[in-house]
Amino acid sequence: MKPPLFLRFDGLGDALLVNAVMHQYARENGGKVFVATRYPELFAGTPQVVTLPTTSQRLAHQLGKLMRLVGLVDSLVYLSYQPGGPDAKMQPLPGHILSILSAKAGVKTAPVRPVLFLRPEELRAAVLPAGDKPWIAMQSTGITTMTDNKNWFLDRFQAVARQLRQQFRIAQFGLASDPLIENDLDLRDRISPRRAAATLASCRALICQEGYLMHAATAVGTPAVVIFGGFISPAESGYDVNENLFTQLDCAPCWLRTPCPYDKECMKQISVANVLSALEKLLARHPVQNRA
Repeated sequence: MKPPLFLRFDGLGDALLVNAVMHQYARENGGKVFVATRYPELFAGTPQVVTLPTTSQRLAHQLGKLMRLVGLVDSLVYLSYQPGGPDAKMQPLPGHILSILSAKAGVKTAPVRPVLFLRPEELRAAVLPAGDKPWIAMQSTGITTMTDNKNWFLDRFQAVARQLRQQFRIAQFGLASDPLIENDLDLRDRISPRRAAATLASCRALICQEGYLMHAATAVGTPAVVIFGGFISPAESGYDVNENLFTQLDCAPCWLRTPCPYDKECMKQISVANVLSALEKLLARHPVQNRA
């Protein structure tokens, strides 16, 4: 039986989720599995997974048709969980994204965590400098090209960082365009997404919003405090190893890409004290640092 060619071109976090599904597909069916993606580095090292690196869906479909013609694959399967297109209206999901993608792929047992196969030398090279205080990873905002409704508030991130620096060192992850917060190591746009995941492995914990860093930390075994607010719920994309801060309002989860009509009340209800308390609970649940 020949496998399909699986296609997924959205964000970094989605790529890690697809990687977990592809890994499980290969385990259940044997042989190679093919996936077209714009983030081939996140699939590197995954047993039996072969990537077609491209940012063009049109080119991916053309390559897929050629692969069908020569007998490498028997079909093309797009791994979606929301309507496509920049103007598409998103909807709350009936379950976790991993379960939805697994059903699309024909995987019998859905994975419960993202996976990333990092080589030992990658982990060694990414270990943060030793010192008298452990490292906490943080971000200051999320990607806003899709929506700003997933973002907490900069002044609150700043307040969290300021308080934590009494006991921890702060490594700031993210893009160069992300606002600077008080930190001991600025990694914004200085490391690749794969290197970021390897670096997270030497952090005591991560404080972030729902997105790639949350998935990457879970993949490498670093616990996280994740600020969900109300755009998406932990039941849709979260992990029970983390402390997930979700505001249960009538409108949540909304998946609303346009500006929030309630002035992001779901985010306003998550305070600095809530995040610090969640971190305390998280560290109590995970008392041993995972690496470094």
